[in-house]
Amino acid sequence: TRAIACYERTLVSGWSRYDRYVYEGDQNALTDQERHGYELFTSASTGCSGCHNGHSLSDHSFRNVGLATDLVADPGRQRITLDPADRGKFKVPTLRNVALTAPYMHDGSLATLDAVVAHFVGGGTEDPLKDPLVHPLDLSAQDQADLVAFLHTLTDDRSLDQVP
Repeated sequence: TRAIACYERTLVSGWSRYDRYVYEGDQNALTDQERHGYELFTSASTGCSGCHNGHSLSDHSFRNVGLATDLVADPGRQRITLDPADRGKFKVPTLRNVALTAPYMHDGSLATLDAVVAHFVGGGTEDPLKDPLVHPLDLSAQDQADLVAFLHTLTDDRSLDQVP
């Protein structure tokens, strides 16, 4: 019972540096690099917040992000709906505590947040069903590093002290 309670506490995240910056207005909660990453994350040009929004940083939708995967063995949401338009769609995850949840993507194919950002900067693989929000991005190496730095601010430090 204690183990389950401990695990459940890791599912609640709301006291990250991001929360202090956005919801409490603490301008010192983020570094300049992290603030720039936040600006990139919320910009219309990157589209990140088109899917990762709200308190949970997920719109809870299902999307095809152009991940090179075996769609015969793992067709995504199509397996449930049987709708061919749902091929390759997977649930948009929360980004809360994302720095603690490697590897990434539904299949664990990307080992680091740098690799995830690189995937989206490259626009994913060619797929006619890929979500239009996933497209090549004109981000410098520094912009990408800033975006990754921002993603680290989504960690609720209380989660670091809890053993699931």
